[in-house]
Amino acid sequence: MTPDDPFKRPFPDENYVPPSEADLRKQALQKAYEIAQSITTEQARAVQAAENKPPVDRGPLLRAVNAALAVGIAVWLFIAPPLWLPQATRDTRSVEQKELSLRLILAMEASRVSAFREAEGRLPASLAEAGGDLRSAAYVALDGSRFTLTATDGSSSLTYDSTQPLGTLLSGAGGRR
Repeated sequence: MTPDDPFKRPFPDENYVPPSEADLRKQALQKAYEIAQSITTEQARAVQAAENKPPVDRGPLLRAVNAALAVGIAVWLFIAPPLWLPQATRDTRSVEQKELSLRLILAMEASRVSAFREAEGRLPASLAEAGGDLRSAAYVALDGSRFTLTATDGSSSLTYDSTQPLGTLLSGAGGRR
């Protein structure tokens, strides 16, 4: 290595004695005392006041802003609803269309109950047991082999009795009430 190598550390001479721990503490305390003396009392008061200042409670302001946003969005949705929002419109189907949909619902539910009766050998206790939708029709088991289904859609109402064939129901000849 060359003598002007910056990474080469010269060894201390033989008479070098490292400072004691007490001397190092004394030097550190002296330096801290000098720094403390350089801080003015006004700076210390400002720092202490900043540390003792209570935090700002932004909860009420945040709740007020959220409430205002919610009311604003609700008013906007009421005045100018977007196209993706479902609209409550009047049912424009004709009476024949309503009755046809009821006949299809009754035929579907009746076929489910009949399939359950063929598979299990008994009528189901409820329409849900047969896999049907309880909202679509009302199911009543009259005895061990006979049942009725009733569906209502506004002004139209249809009833199906299991003694009549499904073809009669689908053709529109039976079940009107």
